Amino acid sequence: MRFPLLALILLTDVPFAQADPAPVTAESLGYRLAWADEFNGSALDTTKWQTNYAPKVHPLGTNGELQSYAPENATVHDGKLWLRAERLTREGLPFTSGMVSSHDKFSQRYGWFEIRVKLPQGKGFWPAFWLLPESRKWPPEIDIMEHKGSLVNHVWLTVHRPQPNTWRPKSDGVEWTGPDFTAADHIFAVDWRADRVVWYVDGIERHRWQGDADFGPMYVLLNLAVGGQWDGKPDAQTPFPAAMEIDYVRVYRLPEGATTH
Repeated sequence: MRFPLLALILLTDVPFAQADPAPVTAESLGYRLAWADEFNGSALDTTKWQTNYAPKVHPLGTNGELQSYAPENATVHDGKLWLRAERLTREGLPFTSGMVSSHDKFSQRYGWFEIRVKLPQGKGFWPAFWLLPESRKWPPEIDIMEHKGSLVNHVWLTVHRPQPNTWRPKSDGVEWTGPDFTAADHIFAVDWRADRVVWYVDGIERHRWQGDADFGPMYVLLNLAVGGQWDGKPDAQTPFPAAMEIDYVRVYRLPEGATTH
């Protein structure tokens, strides 16, 4: 069958959709599970988690946030950790919310850090999965995932690094646009090694930073902030209560003797 010249030109100009590569897992890179919480019980495991920031680190009110973190807003049921935000006044702030942190319980230098989570929708919500140094020095900071409740299909993947002669960090990251992260569970992870940090969303690499990544042992934080400089104040349409629903948190390390490069 012969095609007119115009049809041939049009056919050759049609772009072909490029499929994502096969998802990457910690195990596929040689990692072994080191620490995890599957949240299958009926209460928060206090051998693994605190419900506040480490002393003298990230004090309440930083970034103009409007929530007070209450231990009762971090609950475990139905196989998930629920970090719940409510329109309740506490400590002079108009909202309460939940957070958990592994400071003084668990930290690790390098590895694969992963979460499966469904994020809340609504202006003013600021859920995050991130790492801070056990040394209490800041920066550095690795933000494995940050989200704005008003932009349901955007996430931010960032590393904040020290700079000489200033407390202000050097920040390297991307705003990545994908599916609606408030509609279903998604997996966020980083592969952190001595010379790079690589971010994965649902097993697909979405950002890579290379440089000196020796930040010392770091611990895990999960929190649902409300208001502040990130997504602004909640508005009349912001639903309360709302929750960040975490299915699991898993941390992997390389076998003894394996290189982190």
